[in-house]
Amino acid sequence: MLALLSLLALANAYANPGACLGDCWTHDPGLFQRVSDGKYFRFATGNGIHVASANSIEGPWKDRGYVLPDGSSIDHEGSNNLWAPDVHFENDTYYLYYSVSTLGSQDSVIGVASSPSMEVGTWTDHGSIGLSSTPEKPYNAIDANWVLIDGTPYLNWGSYWHNLYQAPMDSPLQLSDETPRNIAYNATANHDIEASFVFNHAGWSYLTFSSGKAGGYEEQKPAPGEEYRIVICRSLSGTDDYVDQQGQSCLESGGTTLLASHDMVYGPGGQGIAKDENLGLVLYYHYANPSIGLSTGQYQFGWNQLKWVDGWPVVV
Repeated sequence: MLALLSLLALANAYANPGACLGDCWTHDPGLFQRVSDGKYFRFATGNGIHVASANSIEGPWKDRGYVLPDGSSIDHEGSNNLWAPDVHFENDTYYLYYSVSTLGSQDSVIGVASSPSMEVGTWTDHGSIGLSSTPEKPYNAIDANWVLIDGTPYLNWGSYWHNLYQAPMDSPLQLSDETPRNIAYNATANHDIEASFVFNHAGWSYLTFSSGKAGGYEEQKPAPGEEYRIVICRSLSGTDDYVDQQGQSCLESGGTTLLASHDMVYGPGGQGIAKDENLGLVLYYHYANPSIGLSTGQYQFGWNQLKWVDGWPVVV
């Protein structure tokens, strides 16, 4: 009986998502607040990168169209079905990174577009940032994430194969030619981690990523616990030595679970961190709600406020 109660407690250890009104579909969301007025823009995988906006993280969200309605200028397979948007603001300009690839392929390219406002119709495509991958390289060039560490801009990226990498940027439009550094690796058979997102807090850099099977749930669910979940590590340097809460290296399959399936939340992932002026740091992600459906076309937008316990975030 005690074992059963422990399992039940574990299954209900995570807070449910905050409220979402309006159009709550998303996939691999990228979330950013406009500097001028605090308006939220939510970007998502698919076609020319979906755009929704709202005046609050709760919504009501409204679909606005696409960042690049004609697809990317990159001459590469997948250029009309762009993935994994990530946005940052620099010198009065918003930059959005995206992936050009096809499912299951290591032949990928990361591109960038810019806008003065994030509104649909204002985006300019700049093509590749100089980062691509082929089966001869250890990484897959998808899931870009920009972060500033000690005044230097870095890009994080990667998926299955040898997982997550990082290199400095020469400019918002160009990756440096410095040799990329591996920052997280899962040694299990499928090497199933991806979607890196790094953020800074209280002198630490925190690396979040998605671990487990990323979809296909409507066809066949993986064994319980093998679906997507959100994992975290941290580092003082931000460029090396990421460890989990138990001190295990994240280059040696380490990682502390931040959010996993529970209640009507199944397979949360594709995550990022936003700073809301009222809520502070917020974890956002997509998830499947079994009562709605398990396909990517039915994924829902989830978010949770973070609180801190002994230097580590927990969802509330």
